[in-house]
Amino acid sequence: MPWSDMLGMGLGGLAVLAAVILAAALIWTSVVTDLRFRGEEKQWEQLRAQGRRTEAEIVALARPPGRLIKRGRHAADMAATELRLAFTDAAGQRREASVRTFIDTELIANFTAGRKVHVVHSGEEPPQVAIDRERTQLEIPSTTSP
Repeated sequence: MPWSDMLGMGLGGLAVLAAVILAAALIWTSVVTDLRFRGEEKQWEQLRAQGRRTEAEIVALARPPGRLIKRGRHAADMAATELRLAFTDAAGQRREASVRTFIDTELIANFTAGRKVHVVHSGEEPPQVAIDRERTQLEIPSTTSP
């Protein structure tokens, strides 16, 4: 076998290996990002029974670099977002929190700086904060025909 054929096979093998490593890295990054943004809903489920409810002002909204979009329960596109919120706790102290969550892409316009959202927070230091899904809509429910 001539050396040029061996070199070509070796470079082809390296290209395939690089493509597999790149694909694995992209999938891993997507999974990790998805888990970071999905945890807020579980936190809300824990806080909604004993947490304190209040209204928070959106200070800023950011999207992750990959602009992660996933399918929601109702087949809607849900966008990964990070909300910077300011609220007043039960003691009257101003608090700020960063909340990572998924928001229906059709509702993103409702989450701009200066708008209000309902949150549930713990009494811990620093407080755990989650969007109150019973009072703030994050996903448009599907309609079913009879």
